[in-house]
This record gives sequence, C-alpha cells and structure tokens, in this order.
Amino acid sequence: MKQKLLSFFLLFTLLIGAVYAQERRVSGKVSDENGQPLPGVSVVVSGSTIGTQTSNDGMFSLSVPAGAVSLTFSYIGYKTLVQSLSAGNNLDVTLGINASELSEVVVVGYGQQSRALSTQTVASVSSESFKNVPIQTPQQILQGQAAGVNMVNSSGVLGAEAQITIRGGSSLSAGGRPLYVIDGVPLNSAGAQYTQAQGGASALNPLININPNDIESMTVLKDASAVAIYGSRGSNGVILITTKKGTGQGKTKINADYFTGFSKPTSLEPMMNADQWRQFRTDYLTANNASVPQFPTTSYDWIDNVVRTGHVNTANLSATGGSEKTTFFVGGTYSTESGYTIGNQMDRLSGRINLNHKVSDKVNFGVNYNLSHVDMDRIGAENNTYAPLTSAYLQLPYITPYGPDGKFQNTGFIANVIAIEQTGINKNWSDRSTGNAYAELEVIEGLKLKTDWGIDNYKIDEKYRESDLLTPGGYGYRTNYTDNKWLTTNTLNYNKTFDGRHNIGALLGYSFEKATLTQIFVEGTGYASDGLPNVGSASNPVSASEEIFDWALESQFARVNYSFDDKYLFEGSFRRDGSSRFGPNKKYGNFYALSGGWVISNEGFFNKDNNIAQFLKLTTSYGTAGNDNIGYYDYLGTFLAGTDANSQIVNYNGESGLVPSRVANPNLSWEETAQFDVGLSGRFFNAIDIQMNFYNKTSRDLLLNVPLPFTTGFASASQNVGKLRNRGFEFTINSENINRDHFTWRTSFNIAFNKNTVLELPENRDEDGRNFLGTGEQRAIVGHSKNTFYLIRYNGINPETGDAEWLTKDGTPTTSPTAADRVIVGKADPTFQGGITNTFTFKGFDLTAFFNFTQGNDVYIDGLEFTDNFGSGSYNKSVKLLDYWRQPGDQAFAPALNSDTRTTYHQPSTKQMMDGSYLRLKTLTLGYNLPSSFLAKTKIFSSARIYFLGQNLWTVKSKDFRGDPEISANGASNLTIGQSFFALPQAKSYTFGVNLTL
Repeated sequence: MKQKLLSFFLLFTLLIGAVYAQERRVSGKVSDENGQPLPGVSVVVSGSTIGTQTSNDGMFSLSVPAGAVSLTFSYIGYKTLVQSLSAGNNLDVTLGINASELSEVVVVGYGQQSRALSTQTVASVSSESFKNVPIQTPQQILQGQAAGVNMVNSSGVLGAEAQITIRGGSSLSAGGRPLYVIDGVPLNSAGAQYTQAQGGASALNPLININPNDIESMTVLKDASAVAIYGSRGSNGVILITTKKGTGQGKTKINADYFTGFSKPTSLEPMMNADQWRQFRTDYLTANNASVPQFPTTSYDWIDNVVRTGHVNTANLSATGGSEKTTFFVGGTYSTESGYTIGNQMDRLSGRINLNHKVSDKVNFGVNYNLSHVDMDRIGAENNTYAPLTSAYLQLPYITPYGPDGKFQNTGFIANVIAIEQTGINKNWSDRSTGNAYAELEVIEGLKLKTDWGIDNYKIDEKYRESDLLTPGGYGYRTNYTDNKWLTTNTLNYNKTFDGRHNIGALLGYSFEKATLTQIFVEGTGYASDGLPNVGSASNPVSASEEIFDWALESQFARVNYSFDDKYLFEGSFRRDGSSRFGPNKKYGNFYALSGGWVISNEGFFNKDNNIAQFLKLTTSYGTAGNDNIGYYDYLGTFLAGTDANSQIVNYNGESGLVPSRVANPNLSWEETAQFDVGLSGRFFNAIDIQMNFYNKTSRDLLLNVPLPFTTGFASASQNVGKLRNRGFEFTINSENINRDHFTWRTSFNIAFNKNTVLELPENRDEDGRNFLGTGEQRAIVGHSKNTFYLIRYNGINPETGDAEWLTKDGTPTTSPTAADRVIVGKADPTFQGGITNTFTFKGFDLTAFFNFTQGNDVYIDGLEFTDNFGSGSYNKSVKLLDYWRQPGDQAFAPALNSDTRTTYHQPSTKQMMDGSYLRLKTLTLGYNLPSSFLAKTKIFSSARIYFLGQNLWTVKSKDFRGDPEISANGASNLTIGQSFFALPQAKSYTFGVNLTL
C-alpha cells in the first residue's frame, strides 16, 4: 500500500511539473501616454478568464498557459490593447486615451473626475465642439448643446443677457440665473443693478467680458450630487468655465484667428407706409362719422432708417506652450461689432494669462488672470419710446425727423430716435479683472493641500446726455458702479487606491468671499449749450445719490468618493453656508447630497467582447441646494424720510421725520431645492454614446414678498413661503455614424422634457379660489406652471357681423368680455427643447449644421396692443389692419371699421399670444483645412483653415407667429418669460474667417 501511494504521489508530481513546464510567468508595467503608471488595469489572457490587475505602480505579473497568443489590456477611459506575447517574459505597454467611451475627465465642483466613474450628472461642452467657430458670447456655446439647459436670447440688443434655466426655473422672485464659476472663481452677478434699464427688463450679460476663444470647456452641473457642493447658490444650476492652459511639450504654439461678417434682423413687423396710413385713417374716421383732418403729405420710412446692416470684426491671438516644469497660455482679443439698429455698437478688448509652475515634485503654483474692457454705445431696448425699433414701429409714417428748415425736429411723445442717435450720448464702459492665484502642496502621497485666492473686480461707467431738442434745456446723467469681490478657498484633497480595487477620494474645504457694490448716480437739467456734455455743466442738479451694499459668504464643505473594483461607486457631499443676506436667526444653511453608481459593464458576467454594449452605468442621487440671490438687507427693518401725497417731507414740530418702510424678519432664510435623479449611460456598437436621466426637483421656502394686512402699515414683507416642483427627463446621444479614412459623419442629439408645477403659495385667491402670484398677462398659479398665461380668449372676427368676438369664462362668444372672463390659456415654459448637430468631414473639408428647437411654449407680444389698435391716431398701424371686415362672409383679420368692438380689439387676450414652438438652423459652418503637405513647404504654419459661418439662417415656426419666436425680453426673470414689447429679434448673420497655427 505504501509503495502504491508513493508511486501515485510521484506520478502526480510529474504531471503537475509537466503542466507548469508548459506555463510561463509574464510581468510588466502599464503606463499612459505620458509615461505615468496606471493602477487597476485589467490584464487578461485573450480568449480566457485568466487575468489580474495592475498594482498602484502599474506593475502586473501573470501566469500564462502554453499556447496563449496575446494579452488584452483594458481600462476605463483608455483604448483596449491586444498585445502579442513574444518569447520574453517582460512586457511593458502603453495605453492610449479613448475620448469616445464616456470616460474623459470632466470638471466638477472643486476638482475633476473620470466621467465613467462619476456619479454626478453633468453636461460638458469642450473646445473641440466650438473650435474655429466665431462665437461672441460664452452662452452661445451652450445653446442646444446640453440636455436640460434651456437658453433663450432675450433680444437682439448687443450685450443683453440671455435667459438660461437648468432643469426648469427653481424660484419665483429670487434670482433665476445659474452660478457662473470661472477657474474656481464665482462671478459677481448683481445683474440689473449694474446699469440703467432704458426700457428693457433684461440685464447686461454677466459674461460679456469673457472671451469665448479662451474657454477650454463649459460644464453644467445639474443634479444634486453635482450642485450641492456649491450649497447656497446651486439651486439654479452651476456652470463651470475652464479656460485654456499651457502644454509641457516644449514647443510654443501660436494661434491666430480673424473673422468678419454682417447681420440683418431675422424678422420685422410690416407697418403701414404714409399713403396706407392716411387712407386707412380717412376710411376709419369716415366710417364713424368723424371729421377727417388734412393730413401732411410727407412720408418717411422709420423702420428702414433705424435698421441697417450690422458688422463684426474680431481678431484673436494666443500662444500656448511651456516646459516640463512651467506651462503657460497667453491670449488676447479685439472685437468691434455694430448691431443692425442705429446707435448699437460694442467694442471689446481683453487679455488673459494662465501660468503654472512646478517648483518640485511636491509643490506647484499658478495664476489665472483676465483683464477686459468693453466700450458700448447703448440704445433703448424695448417698451421705451427712445428705443430705435419701438419708436420706428409706433412713429406716424408722415412725420419726418427733419423740419422744414432741414434741422432735426422734436416729434413729441414718440421720440425722434434719428436725432437721439445723432445728437445724444448713450455710453457704457466696463472694465473687469477676474482671476486667481493658487499654490498646491503634496503633503504625503495622495494628500494635497491647496490654497486659492481669487478676485472679481467689475467697474461699469455710464454716461447719458440728450439735447435741448428732446428735453428743453437738455438732460444728462452719469452712473458709476463698482462690484469688487475677493475670496479665498482652501482645500485638502486625498486620493488613494488600495489593493488595486479600492479607490478613495476625499475633499475638505473652507472658503470665504466678500463683495462690495457701490452705486453713484447724478443727474441734471438746464444746459447752456448742447456742446456741454458733462453733468457738471447742468445748471439744475436733479439728484445725486450714493449707495453701498456689502455682502459676504462663509462656507465649509466636504466630499467623499469611494469605488470598488471600478464597479460600485459612492459619493457624499456636505456644505454649510453662512450668508449676510439673511436674518440673524437663520444665516446658516446646510446642504448635502448622496449618490451611488453601478458600472454594469465591469461585472464578470458582462461580456466586453460583444458587439452590442461596451459600457453601461446606472447612477442615482438625492440632495439639496439653496438660493440666496435676493436683496442685500431684506431681513432688516428700515426707515425712510416720510413724504406726504405731495411728496413733501413730513415734519414734526418743524423737524424732519422718518417713517417705517420695511418690516424686519430675523428668520428670513434660504430657499432650498431638493432633487432626486436616476440616470443610465452607455456605449453601444462601438459608436453610440447614450445618456438618459429622470429627475424630480422640489423647491421649498421660496423667497417671496408676502402681502400684509393694511392695518400693519406695511404693504408686504420678505418671507420664506411657497413650494415649486420641476420634473423631467433628459436624453443625449452622440454617434459616430461613419468613420472612414477620408469621410466621417458624427451626430449629437439631445432633448429634455420638463414640467413645472407650483405646489404652494401664500394666501392670495383668484376668481376660481386658487392661490396665485403675479400681475398682468402671466401668473404663477397653484397646480400649474409658474409661467402660466391668464387671459381672455380671442375667438376671431364673426364673418356675418364683422364684430371681434371673445369667449366668456364658460366659453360663450361675446363682444364685451370682462376681466372675470380670464382663464388659463397656456404657459411660457416649453414642454421640451433641445438640439441636433451633424458634422461631416471629407478630406480637408468640414461641414457642421446645428439646429435647436423648442416645443409647447407660448409667447406674448405686448407690442401688438399698439400696432393693432384701431382707435388711436397717435401711432402707426400694422398692415394687417388693412384686412378689415367689409361685407358678410369676409374672413377678415380685423373687425369692421365702425364695429363697436373696434375700440376694444387691441385689449390683452390670446390674440397677442402665439405658439412659440420653433425649429431653427442656428449655425451652419463650412471650413477647409489646407493640406499639411502644402503647409510644410511654408515652414511657418502647422495648420491653416478658412471657414464660413451662417447664424439663424432658417426658422420653422407657427404660420401665425408675428416676429421672432426666440425671445424672452425679461432676461433672467423667473415670473415673466416668453414676453416682449418690440424686443429686437435675433440677428441673421454671415461670417467669414481664417484660423492659422504656427
């Protein structure tokens, strides 16, 4: 027995030895393209399940069976590599980055993350998406490019702020704009407080001083996991702007870009000429048995004379380069642009330097700094008889800007805008310096300490002067605004991988920022001569004021990330903010987020060699963010010098008195938005990237002015009351349709659905017993959108009677509706919106067509209450009024000239409300890259491209829509969107340019 056992043991040993004799052990190192080791790389014997992962230093060791031909190396974010096995047992490989597998590094709050391993929902637009595209404002980069981001240009006025909402508006009366952060510095955004409105409700563009050519990427933080790290200012979303940095390749690259172009308005309302107006007015007065005066025989086309061809010329020059230790980016731009209406001009000059220096392997520091100057000729925007286009629409067509003596004449209430532009001054100068300086120390391996000091100093100077012709004695004002901020941010950042499978990241930070806004305003009348431009020359000082507002924010924040085996992901964040804007009892707010993810494609059961799905990830998150964008001292009780009905100061026993003006609220605190998100992202067929997200976002404790009983002596008080919900779905797809040597075709498509619902409001009942907020045509109503149109319904012209008809509340036709007949008729926020981009390349040519669209929103055009007004003889009329009812059976636009309804025809109703849905060819770009063989002969240029860009070339809209549907004249307002009062339409432009790289 012992002998048999010994024989069996010897035979088993020989067999094992034979097996091992056929195996060999292969070792090596896996690095990235920069030579840095890659931990956690999967190393598998091709066609088997035998494998291992690289250690922290990128090393691996694996027993390879006989007959094995190759090893497969795979890692999220890098191209899979199949490496043949040579005779040797040492194998060092390099993995190249795969930017198409949802795995690029994306910018997040206070750091960066791998897209594939991030649990945050962000939308990122890189410079590759808009390279060599002539963009004038950074917001243009986002329009139609990011799901859930709805951007509507407020008007065609140069420098006007666009309306941007992220996953629906999250507030009613507090600020509605997202937080803009440039290289870690949150921008000042006092908005309308920076300038005199001049009739328009939208503020100046807060990014007007930022050169789009300096931008490397724009990242929109959308879900709670992404925005909670910005706490008090995250409820409206956060837009992170990262500027270009240098490269350490040793060779300096110089890029020069120049483009020029021209523009016209996309649409204008046709108005009557002088002959049409005289005949129409004569017919109207005759039909109503009124005497017909002798109208002047003169004629003038006001619209044709205030609308011109706009021009743009922009030159950009930048240099990037550096060494292994020091990298730099230096850029500058000069742009001059004239709008398509007289008096609207904007010149911009800006320069940027970004510098990073590595002192040692442990220490580096850097500076990002931008300085800009904007010189702008302003115009009245809308709802202002001094606005060129408003005046041109309303001015009687027989009135001319010049009198019989050939000099400018005063045209009365509707101002002579030709004279205003020729004789007046309406200037806006702004200087802005933004930037930060930082130092970073690696304390121990994986632990970095960073301190960052930033500034945003903004100065706006306005000068306005109108001549004696318009205001007897002349009038002028001067304003000066300065908004200076400094901030410090200090963070500890820890990243470590244990056992090749456990990845831990932690962030701990403290920040403090303080800003001071100073507003100085002086005005005067009574000038001895129009040649005296300064307010100091006025003999009658009207007013002089100075206001100073201080604001500060103190914050502590933390974030922790954990992933196991690149499959199971977790992230938690917390932020505590203290704001000086709130009452002493509620200055601090706490905000948090929790999120998790599952990379399904990294599971063992997932076959990565399949041809259907190569990457699949499921994420979910829940958390809170806040909004403190209200006035500076709304929680304080204040007093003003009391005035009586005649505006005389109240006195008591001969002494001036004070009266209370605002009730104190020491409990005034944050609006808070809680958001749930679930998302699925994946890559399919090695060509299609898809991301889908569902979200439910609820804002509570809204900051509102709540009406108080008259017995209190106060009209209202700022309180936290009300609730609002946004719920929606987002879908993004990026596909490589064709990818051949000489021809490629790529498509990017996104669409987002959002439903906004008001859940609670303070007590203020309408006719149907619902609480509401707002006046005019648009209201926030409980159970409906915060931008609900509440109007009388227009029923059209009765073809038998020639009377205009409306509907009563119960739907009965009537010729005499009342305010009680108003009902909910539509909403200004879209049901869905998005964009689609197709890019084609053929050898040296490239063609990109970008369409954006919106559906389900209504637009109200207030100006039609004037252009369609029968009764008034003080304004010009739309040519549509010439289509009035004449006999039974007529299907007319307007009622009979003697109809009793002629005087109420223009009243606010759904007649002025139109379907705002549209599909627009937003940009069409055609470019040609000169052959590298030709450029090599020059020994100067490494690349050269010529291109053409057309913007707003073609629009599909409702056949009854009058004007441009892409309008929202109130800018970043929450309660009023999708309305305009002769707001300038978007510009249709054609641009030609050349881009050279040395």
